[in-house]
Amino acid sequence: MSRDYRIFSLFLFLLSSWLPVSINASPHPQRGGGGGRHRHGPVTRSTTAVVPQTTTLRNDGNGVVNPGVGTQSNTIIDDGNDSTTLINNGGGASTATAASNGPVITNSPATGTGGGKRGLAYNDTSPSLDVFASSDITWVHDWSSSPGNAPSEFLFVPTLWSDKSPHSDNWDTLANGRQYLMSFNEPDIVGQANMEVGAAVTAYKSLMFPKRTSGVQIGAPSVSSGSGTNKAGIPMGTGWLGQFLDQCNDANSCVADFVSGHWYGCPGGTCTVDADVTNFQNYVNDMISTAGGRDVWIPEFQRYGDEAGQKDFLRKTLPFLDKSAVVRYAYFMVAEGILTTNGQPNELGTAYAGA
Repeated sequence: MSRDYRIFSLFLFLLSSWLPVSINASPHPQRGGGGGRHRHGPVTRSTTAVVPQTTTLRNDGNGVVNPGVGTQSNTIIDDGNDSTTLINNGGGASTATAASNGPVITNSPATGTGGGKRGLAYNDTSPSLDVFASSDITWVHDWSSSPGNAPSEFLFVPTLWSDKSPHSDNWDTLANGRQYLMSFNEPDIVGQANMEVGAAVTAYKSLMFPKRTSGVQIGAPSVSSGSGTNKAGIPMGTGWLGQFLDQCNDANSCVADFVSGHWYGCPGGTCTVDADVTNFQNYVNDMISTAGGRDVWIPEFQRYGDEAGQKDFLRKTLPFLDKSAVVRYAYFMVAEGILTTNGQPNELGTAYAGA
């Protein structure tokens, strides 16, 4: 996803309170279709289901807000083709030398409850991230290779959204001097990077592997939480990731230091909080198992529904994440009506950031 994507989720959420829209929990992967941030249903979802969704739309990484396959009033039609990623240094201060022609990158994570793992997902329309200073936040990402308005106090992790232009333009320059690099956004989603495993491996070898120099770690493409195959016949979720890791397993040409995955709860918050918690934990454990000992990032996850339900979800999942093998994670996202209100952290944002 790119930084300038689709955050009029608040608008959709407000509409949902009075529009006669039918909301049902689809078994679709965690995010929606389109090219920005996502939203999926439970992990065990039908990849061809029509999923009414009332939250954030996604961005195609090129400034275009795309709600998926189609829209009907306040309903997003989800064809199982949409859904987001990152890694950590174990919670202690870390200094690493990046590419030979890049600067020294220093990351000094906070010592709060986040354990150095907790990050922020944002874009160009997000309020200033400065309001999250002096919190448990240590790193940020914006689905792009350029940090935009990110404060220098946070570790910025670039993303090569896809192998196509404009995402690959100037990648060599923008990736220099970075300690961690994320690759292709949801290649298992038709409305996202949309890449077959073999094509992704080829592109990864040419665009990502050369960046894996001393002190630089590169991540496998970020997959959705979908299962089965999408409408293009491409495997989804950890199925896609497993095939990628099988084919990208050559120390001389293709290595992934970490894996990443995106998860979204039941559309409209129609599942109970405990059901979403269980689905999320199952997905994280599946990612850890598929990783085969590699670090695991969850750079994009969100429960839908009201603030109270989201706060309860975070209260039950953040301790799990902080104690798990996951090294970096980021809740979706810094936007009005989600983590901020009037440019300041709201109750949900404060609870997440540990401020």
